[in-house]
Amino acid sequence: MKVFVPLDSVAVALGADALVSAIQAEAARRGVAVEVVRNGSRGMVWLEPLVELVTEAGRLGFGPMTVADIPGLFGDL
Repeated sequence: MKVFVPLDSVAVALGADALVSAIQAEAARRGVAVEVVRNGSRGMVWLEPLVELVTEAGRLGFGPMTVADIPGLFGDL
């Protein structure tokens, strides 16, 4: 599983670092290998933190994300 989480100052101020920790913890709990890539912002501050999940159909973006949203990011994995 590959996930993109922004590292810019706005996203970090809005909780992006906590999302990374939550993603890693949820992946460990489910036994899922996860690669978290810290990227730049898309410039849509109102949508930060925007988390992108790589799927067979391409990247899917979700935002603004909270730590409570992270389990849903994993779906039925």
